[in-house]
Amino acid sequence: MKIQPGDKVRFLNEVGGGIVTRLEGNLVFVEDEDGFEVPAPVFEVVVIERAQDLESAASNDKPASKKETRNEVVSHRTVVENEMEEDGHDDFNPRIYLAFLNGSKILDEKSVLQMHLINDSNYHCTYLLSKLGTDGYMHALHQGSIEPNTKISLADVAVKDLDVNWEMQLILYKKGKPFPALAPVSVSLKLKARRFLKDNSFAANDFFYQPALLIPVIKSELEQKLDLLTETETLAIIKEKEIKLPTQKTFKAKSTPELLEVDLHIHELLDSWENLSNGEILQIQLDKFNSVMQANANNKGRRLVFIHGVGNGTLKTELRKQLERKYKGINFQDASFREYGYGATMVII
Repeated sequence: MKIQPGDKVRFLNEVGGGIVTRLEGNLVFVEDEDGFEVPAPVFEVVVIERAQDLESAASNDKPASKKETRNEVVSHRTVVENEMEEDGHDDFNPRIYLAFLNGSKILDEKSVLQMHLINDSNYHCTYLLSKLGTDGYMHALHQGSIEPNTKISLADVAVKDLDVNWEMQLILYKKGKPFPALAPVSVSLKLKARRFLKDNSFAANDFFYQPALLIPVIKSELEQKLDLLTETETLAIIKEKEIKLPTQKTFKAKSTPELLEVDLHIHELLDSWENLSNGEILQIQLDKFNSVMQANANNKGRRLVFIHGVGNGTLKTELRKQLERKYKGINFQDASFREYGYGATMVII
């Protein structure tokens, strides 16, 4: 059945559908219920109602001289009541992730992972995930909208099929209230299957009860700076760290009425940790952090310095997420670079 502009279609591999606005080669452009035009391969949609049938039904309901336009009013104040906003989010740096969960006990190339999209921001997000085909055209894989501070399941995908280059486009906006002007996001995601097979690739996180591998679609400022480093610069930094490692300063926790230092390095918390996974080590470190925070909850004005090191940044990231979500209203910042380098966070009760 040949598809024509005006036909009502639904997607075969995705939830939803809409009205065909135009066709270009093997791509059909569909206007969804939110008024966004979404491209999809013609073989991934099916016609559920012809254009002439829609026009006939419309003519029975209203005068032919009036043409209906599709537009959602998102500036109306009552819409705000339905938003799921969370305090502590940085509206200038929204976080969007692709997440992969391993549903099987054994992880190998044949394992099937559950792929999710996470919107860790106070923005509504319209997304399109696509890939470049051998024909030279982009092929839409997943498209739709995701509400603030929610996650949705996209698909199940085998590890062996994750040697891919994907393109992700995002449009972020708020309904019923003003928001900072954010440019549309368009990023390339280069995935390697071997990354999913490394030990401890799947770690504890704030979004699922089970370990997951999170890939940031919108990277933090630090991640963007690291991406700009050349391979030579990266190797030089690693070499410099290896040279300085034997003489590195070790911080000993000290306690004063004004300041408490807490070293979260695992060798300062446990005598033996060789048999622990990365996820278990992270949980022990976060438990120590939370116990210190709770013990000092009433010590107004006291400064707590948590020494987490640089490493891959996981502990620092998780620590600051907890500060934003569990200890709202408490100020924190990078500790003194002169004393701690980039490896510590200061909390002011």
